Amino acid sequence: MLIDFQIQNYRSFKNETDFSMEKGNNVRKYPTNILEVGKQKLLKSAVLFGGNANGKTNLLSALNLMRFLVVQPTQNEQQRLPVDTFGYNLENTSLNIKFIKMGRVFDYRLIYNANEFVFEKLVIDNKLFFERDHRTFVKLPRQLEVVKTNIRKNQNLLFFAQANNVFEATIAFDWFLENLVIVKTDQIPNVLFKALLDDAFKHKFLKFLRAADFNIIDVEVKEKAWSGVKLDFSTTRNTNTDDEFGVVYDVYSTHKAEDSTFEVNFAQESSGTQVFMFLALFILHNENAGKVLLIDEFDRSFHLELAQALLDVFHDARQTNQFILTTHELALMDYKLRQDQIWFAEKNEFGESELYSIYDFDDDALTRSDFGYKRRYIEGKFGASQIINKSVLLEVLGEFDGTETEVQKRKE
Repeated sequence: MLIDFQIQNYRSFKNETDFSMEKGNNVRKYPTNILEVGKQKLLKSAVLFGGNANGKTNLLSALNLMRFLVVQPTQNEQQRLPVDTFGYNLENTSLNIKFIKMGRVFDYRLIYNANEFVFEKLVIDNKLFFERDHRTFVKLPRQLEVVKTNIRKNQNLLFFAQANNVFEATIAFDWFLENLVIVKTDQIPNVLFKALLDDAFKHKFLKFLRAADFNIIDVEVKEKAWSGVKLDFSTTRNTNTDDEFGVVYDVYSTHKAEDSTFEVNFAQESSGTQVFMFLALFILHNENAGKVLLIDEFDRSFHLELAQALLDVFHDARQTNQFILTTHELALMDYKLRQDQIWFAEKNEFGESELYSIYDFDDDALTRSDFGYKRRYIEGKFGASQIINKSVLLEVLGEFDGTETEVQKRKE
C-alpha cells in the first residue's frame, strides 16, 4: 500500500512536492475510508481536483515514471533514461516513495538525469538496505558486492538486485510491477480476464456489471496462441498475454438489444465500460487485493451517479485496494469524503505546481464537516480554481469571424 510520494523537477513540479495517503490526525469521519495496515492507518482513496493544466495528471504520470524506471531496464550504457523536467532544464529529477509490501515498510529514493542514476537508496523498516552515489556504493547486499563493477551508471540498482535474486529487493520490485496499477484503456492487460474462466467468479462479475446498469448479459473469454511481445511505458510484461502459458485472452461481451443480442470485443467497448470492467476485476477478485490504482479523469469515464456509487464501493469495509483519482466533477467533494482525502493541484504565476489537501488548512472554519466543500471551493476558499475571462474569449471569437463583440463596441 502507498504511504507517501515526493516529486521534484518533473514536469510542472519544480520544487519538492509531497503527496500522502496517510490518515490525518483527529479526522474521524467515515472510518471505513481508512485501511489499517500493521501500525499504519492509510486512506483508501484520494481525489485530486484543480483547473486544467494545473498538475493533476502530472502526479499520476510521476508515479508511472518511477514505476518505469524500476521495471524497465536500460540495455546498454548509451541508452538515455526518460526525463521530462520543469521547463526542460538540465537539473536532476528526484522521486521518493514509501510503501508497504508483505508487512514491511519500504522507503525508496531515486535522483537521476538522462545519463545516469545520481543517487539511489532503499530503506526497509528504517534500516538502510542499499545506497549508491553515482557508481560509488555506500552499502550493498552481500551477494552484490562481488558483481558491483557490472552495475552501469544508467542501470537501476533495485532492478539489478532483484535480477540477482536479492529477496528484499524482489519484494520491492514486485510492488512496482504488480501493485502499482495505471488504469488506462489502451494499456489494460486483458490477461486479467482469465479469472472469468471460473464460472462462479463470472457470475459475480456479471451481476456487478448489471447493478451498474451496463447492458452486458454475458462475457466470453477466448484463448489463442501468443505470437509476439508488446512492451509499453507502463510495464515490462506483455500487456495482452499470460507470460506463463503464452496465450492471448480475447474478451467478448454479449449485449442485449430489443429483439436480439450482439457481441462486442473488449477493445471496441467504450472507455467507461472498459475501465469499469477492469475495476470490477480488482474489486471482486481476491488475488488483486492490496493494489494502488491510478485513474486519471475519473469523471470522463463515469457519470456522476456511477462515480458516487464507485466511491461507495472503494470505501466499503471489505475493500482493500487504494485508489488515486483526478477529476473535474466538483460534486464528488461533498460525497462521503474526509478532509484528508480531498486534494488540490494549483499552479503559481511561474507555472510551478503544488499539491495540498483540505486537511492542510489551519482555519477550522474551512475543515468543518457541516458545510459543503464544493461551495467553498467555488467561492475560492481553497484556491486551485480555473480563472476564466469570458469576455475576452468572446472578444477573440468576434475578431476571428470579423464581427464586433459588445466589448469592442463599448471601446469605440
